[in-house]
Amino acid sequence: MKSQKNWKSFAAGMLTMALILALGIPALAAGNIKTLQNVTVGGIHIVIDGKELHPTDVNGNPVDPFVYNGTTYLPIRAVANALGKAVSWDGPTYTVYLGNMDGQLEYPTVMLKDMTSIAEKPRAARELTDNYGNHYNSAIDNKDSLSFEYLLNMKYSRFKGTLYIPQGSTYDGSNYLTIEADGRVIYTSPEMWKTSAPVDIDLDVTGYNDIKISYRWWNGNILCLADAGFYQ
Repeated sequence: MKSQKNWKSFAAGMLTMALILALGIPALAAGNIKTLQNVTVGGIHIVIDGKELHPTDVNGNPVDPFVYNGTTYLPIRAVANALGKAVSWDGPTYTVYLGNMDGQLEYPTVMLKDMTSIAEKPRAARELTDNYGNHYNSAIDNKDSLSFEYLLNMKYSRFKGTLYIPQGSTYDGSNYLTIEADGRVIYTSPEMWKTSAPVDIDLDVTGYNDIKISYRWWNGNILCLADAGFYQ
């Protein structure tokens, strides 16, 4: 019973810190304002399976655990990453998800544009409207780099995005895209010409550790990958 009680206290602390530290949610957003007093910060060490964890926020800045009323509160993102679990924040319901969310979120757990490539650095697309007049919130293109690679650490189940030719493209050549997972090609797009319609991509990436996205340039158009991301 004691271990179960400790785990509940630990989990509660993790969820509280998710709202305050890990996901950058404003403390006033829920409309429940509290001022904490007698909080002990600093000098608290986190050790997981014998390895000390140095927690950071999403931008890589150090984040200190703290003790309040006898309970130790930990930054959920740092701990979840150490345990191999993804963290997601659902703003409308004020819910923190760890690990599998069973498709409850309609938007990605992590956007591709926010991930760090271990190959070339992707750059935001210049044109967010495709040649059919559809507008997108974000995109990366192949103007400067032809290949991007990301470590998934087997955290995600699906990859989704939309491939398109930007509005106003006049090149007569073609271009296409391939996606490799753990060294195996799992997707090859159709050849994309200046008149090609956008193509939706929806891939099962369950169990993959590494994914590589490559643009295949044939003296053709800029090719954009829009609103792409990984889902739990």
